[in-house]
Amino acid sequence: MLSRLIIEQPNRPKLTFIHGWGAQNSVWQDWAQQTLGAYFELHLIELPGFGQSNAVASQANDQMLAQTWVDAILEAMPQKSHLLGWSLGGLLAQQIAIQQPERVQSLICLASTPRFTQNDDWKWAVSPKLMADFMRSVQADSAATLKSFWTLQMQGSEIPRQQIKQFVQRMQDYQLPTLSGLTQGLRLLKYFDFREQANELPMPVLWLLGEHDPLIPQAFIAEFSTIQRQAQVKILAGAAHTPFASHPQQTADAIRHFLAQR
Repeated sequence: MLSRLIIEQPNRPKLTFIHGWGAQNSVWQDWAQQTLGAYFELHLIELPGFGQSNAVASQANDQMLAQTWVDAILEAMPQKSHLLGWSLGGLLAQQIAIQQPERVQSLICLASTPRFTQNDDWKWAVSPKLMADFMRSVQADSAATLKSFWTLQMQGSEIPRQQIKQFVQRMQDYQLPTLSGLTQGLRLLKYFDFREQANELPMPVLWLLGEHDPLIPQAFIAEFSTIQRQAQVKILAGAAHTPFASHPQQTADAIRHFLAQR
């Protein structure tokens, strides 16, 4: 079973957190507990090969790999809860909501979209070349690659430079993910594509995006509300790819406001 942290709050709604690529529960545990812990019972799940979670056996087929990860998350999460996924975690949360909607009361995708990488008819995403470069870099020097990635995630945040340096240093102090977890996660970022299913989800959905996210083109952010007709879309002014770190209260307020309507 995956490593998980449960911050119990009897008689409160359950809120499950799935972190992004290169991270672990520690990246947002304090923020979640300080800003949301009084209102929800928090369930923080660490992805395979990240934090204290063991890696899962690799699969040659991306679909099988995705199912292996999703099954592991489903085993670790409550039988029914609100579901919050950040970046890669948002894609995994979408897969769970599509596959087992009865277990998801509402879905929040933080700094996440229905598809992470570009193809011929989807330009609002990360280029295949960048993904290939990341895969090569991770295999050559995962520590250096992660440092660059953590710095990239904060680019565009309207916060003091020293705060960005502190975030990157804090991430470097954590236990490094396994190489298997990193490479499998990159495969899933390239594989997942929920553009068709995202408009058909039966539960309430919130897309919570940073105004200056370097991994989500601004043109897409501006048009996203017209694409997601059945969902709520909120743009966090001044934030980038890690809104909970750069704009902690604004991010928490948006989540609480959305869930208060449920």
